[in-house]
Amino acid sequence: MLDLTSIDQVTLSPSGGSVAIVLQRPARPGEVFGRTAYEVDPSRADVWLVSLATLERRNLTQGAESAAGYWCATWSPDGTKIAMLSTQPEGAEPRGGDNVRLYLWNRSTSAVVRLSERPVMTQTRYGSPLHRLDLRGGPAGDAVHRCSNEENAPFMWLDNHRLLVVMLPEGEVSGLIDEASRPFRHAERTARALAEGREPTVTAVASGAARMPEAERTSQAELWVVDSRTNGGERLATLPIYPFRGELTVDVAPDRRRAAILATLGTIPPEPGARPMMRYESWMAEKRLGFVTLAPGEGVQWITMPADAPYPLELFGWSPDSRRVALRARASYGTGITPLYVASDLDRSIQRIGPEGLWVDDASAGSVDLREFPTFWADEGRLLARLGDGDRADWWLLSLEGKYEKITSQWVEPLPALRRSGTGGFFALSNGRLVTLDLTRRTFVASSDPLPEGAALAWPRHPQSASPVILLKGNESEEGRVHSLVMLDRAAPSERRFMLPPSAEPVAIGPKRDLVLWTRASRRGLHLGATVLDDGRHRDLLCANHHLASVRWGETRLVEYEGSGGQLRKAGIILPPGYLPDRRYPVITWIYPGFEVRNLDTYFLHPHLPGIYNLQLYAAQGYVVLIPSIPRTSTAPDGLPDYTGDVLPAVDRLVDMGIADERRIGVMGQSFGGFGVYALVTQTNRFRAAAAIAGITDFTTHYNEFDRAARDYPGIEHEKSINWEITEQVAPGFGISSFEDPDLYARASPLRYVTQVQTPMLLIHGEHDKRGPMTQAESFFYSLYRQGKTARLLRYWGESHALAQSPANIRNIYEEILAWFATYLGPDGDMPIEP
Repeated sequence: MLDLTSIDQVTLSPSGGSVAIVLQRPARPGEVFGRTAYEVDPSRADVWLVSLATLERRNLTQGAESAAGYWCATWSPDGTKIAMLSTQPEGAEPRGGDNVRLYLWNRSTSAVVRLSERPVMTQTRYGSPLHRLDLRGGPAGDAVHRCSNEENAPFMWLDNHRLLVVMLPEGEVSGLIDEASRPFRHAERTARALAEGREPTVTAVASGAARMPEAERTSQAELWVVDSRTNGGERLATLPIYPFRGELTVDVAPDRRRAAILATLGTIPPEPGARPMMRYESWMAEKRLGFVTLAPGEGVQWITMPADAPYPLELFGWSPDSRRVALRARASYGTGITPLYVASDLDRSIQRIGPEGLWVDDASAGSVDLREFPTFWADEGRLLARLGDGDRADWWLLSLEGKYEKITSQWVEPLPALRRSGTGGFFALSNGRLVTLDLTRRTFVASSDPLPEGAALAWPRHPQSASPVILLKGNESEEGRVHSLVMLDRAAPSERRFMLPPSAEPVAIGPKRDLVLWTRASRRGLHLGATVLDDGRHRDLLCANHHLASVRWGETRLVEYEGSGGQLRKAGIILPPGYLPDRRYPVITWIYPGFEVRNLDTYFLHPHLPGIYNLQLYAAQGYVVLIPSIPRTSTAPDGLPDYTGDVLPAVDRLVDMGIADERRIGVMGQSFGGFGVYALVTQTNRFRAAAAIAGITDFTTHYNEFDRAARDYPGIEHEKSINWEITEQVAPGFGISSFEDPDLYARASPLRYVTQVQTPMLLIHGEHDKRGPMTQAESFFYSLYRQGKTARLLRYWGESHALAQSPANIRNIYEEILAWFATYLGPDGDMPIEP
C-alpha cells in the first residue's frame, strides 16, 4: 500500500494532442514526509507528458532525485507551455525544498524553470483545508481553477504569456509546508525563549469587546501578473487573507481587464443570544468585496456593503459585458437568508435583485467546490437564480430593471441544479430526461427520449464549466458502464452511447469529441486510458502499480441481513486469501456510522485505499473483514446512539453462515468509526477485542477544545476548530451548544458509560488530530486504567487525524493493530494468525 503510484491530475492540451499527467510517487525511502497525509501529498509528484498520437511518455520534471514535487500542471491557451507548482530546491535550499514556487515547462526548450523566487499561496489538502483559494475566469472560463480534487490553484493564465498569481510576501511559507511544521517551529522558539529567560512565552486570544483588531488577525497575500517570456512580474495589489474559513476569491472579468475580489477577514463574531447559521464553513467567514484592475498602480477598490447585508458570502460571476458581478450576502451572524445583489465595477454601487420575501436557495450548495450553482448570468441584463422562501425553491429570471418571472411554475417537483452548456444555454437532469432552457420562451423543455437507466452527470464536474457536450454515466455491468455523450451545441441535443471499461472513471473529453480519457484503479494496477468513440477501442496511455497483479487478494462478497427495525441491510465482507468454507474464521468488524453498503463498489472495499485503511491488509492475515451498514448517525436525546441493532445482526449472520467463529469477533473504526467503537463497547460485551482510532469520547469537552494544530496563529487560535459545528449540527444532531445543555452532551458521550466496558481496548490517537485532541483518548484510557481494565493507548506525536504523516507510523499502527487482535482473537488450534 505504501508502494502505490497515484494519478493526481489529468489535463488535455488545448489541441487534444497531448495529456499532462501529475503522478504521485510511492512513499519510498529518500522522500520527504510529514507535510500532509502521505496519500495526498503533492510534494512527491511529477508531471508526465503523453502523446496521444505516438503514446510516447516523458517525465518532464524528474523530482525524485531531490525529493521535490511538481503538480498543478496547467496548459497555456496556445498549448506551448505548462505552468506548475513545485518544491524543487535550488541553491542552498534544503532537500525536498523549503517553500512552494511557480515553475514553467516550455515545449520549445523542454526546460522546466522557476518563474519567481517568491513563495506561492497554496491551499492545503485533507479535511478542512487552510488558505482556501477560488480563482475563476480567464481563457478557461468561469469554473474554479484546480490543481486536483483536493486543491484549488493559486494561479491562472490570462493569455498565452501572462499568469495571474497569488503570491506571499518574502519570508512567508506556503500552506503545504507550513501546516504541519508550524507547531514545531513555535515549540522551538518557545524552548529558546524559556532558556534565555528574557521574553515572555504568552499568546493571547480574545472575544467580544476585547477582540483582536483586523490587522492582528489577518495576514497578507499579493496579487501579481507574471510574464512567462521574461520571468518578470508586477504586483497589482495586497490582499488580506485568513487561514481557516472562507476563501480568497479572485474572479477575472470576461474582458480580462479587471477582477472582483472577495477576501476573508476572519470569523464573523458571535452575537449575544444568537445562534449561528452554518451551511458550510464559509458561512462563518467575515469577507470584504472589492475590484482590482489587472494593471499595476491602483490596488483594490473596496466596496461598502449595504447596511442590511454587511456580510457578503459568495460571488456568482461577471455579467458578459464585464461591468457587474452578482453575489449574495447576509444581514447577521444568525440568519440563513441570503438575498441576491449586483455590484457595479463602474460606480461601485450595489443593487438588491429579486422579489421581496425570497432569497438565494443554497440546498446542496458548497462554497468553492459547488455541487450545485444557484445563480447564473443569462445575458448582460438578466440573471437566472434559484430563489426560495424556506419551503420551496424555483428558478427565476431576474432583470436589472426590476422585472421578475418564475420560470419553473409548471414543475410539480422543484427543478434540480442547472448547468451552463457552453453555448449560451442551460440544462438540467430531471426524472431520467435532459431538460434544457428555452430562454426566448422563458421555459424549460424536457427531451422526448429518456436517458440511459441510472444516468448521472460524469463530466464536466464543476457547474460553471462551460462545455458544448456533457458526459452521462449509466448503470454498471460486468462488461463495463454505458455512457452517453450528449451534444448541446445543436438545435436539438443529440446523444451518442458507448461503453467504458468496468470501474473506469471519465476525466476528460477530447476537444474534437473523438475520445474520452478515463482512469481505472483495480486489483491489477492503475490505468489511464482513452476510448476512441468511432470504434469503441480502449487504449492504455499509462499503467502503474503492476505489483498488485501478483497480490493474493481476498474475495469480496455481499451479505444480506436484518438490521434494526427489521430493515433489510447489506454488509460487505472480505474473505482471507485461500478461504476454506469448512472452517470458521476470526472476524474484524469495521464500522463507520452513517455508511451504508449498497454494492461491491462500496468505498471501504476499494483495492487502492491507503495504508491502514485498506481492509484487504487484515484479510491477508487470516481474518474475515465485515463492513456492516449503519445508516443512522444522530444521537438519541436520552443517550448514546445504539448501533448494536445494525452491527450485531451482521455478525450473527456470518456465524449462521458458518463463516465466523463467534468466540473470536473484534471491532475497529476510525474517526466517526472510532466514536462508534467507543459507543459499542459500552453497550455490548460481544466483541473479544476493539481498536478505536481517532475517535471522540466526550462531546462536552470536544465542543470547546482548541485545535492542537492551531499553535502559532496569533490572536485566532481559538477560531481554527470547526468541531463545535460538527458536534452541534452533524455528529450527535443536538442543535444546541454544550454550555446550553451540558447533561445532554454528557449522555451522548461514551466516556459517561466507561464503567460498562469489559472489552480489551486499543486506543490510537494523533497529537495534531484536528477532529479531536489526544485528550479524548487519554480520558477514556485513564478511566479504564483506574478501574484496572485491559487497555493500551498509543499516542502518535505530530500525527494528524488520518495518522498518515509518516510511513513509519503507518507500518507501526498496522503492526500494533494486528498484534492486538492476534492476542485476543488468536487461534484455537486450527487457524494460525501471525502478527
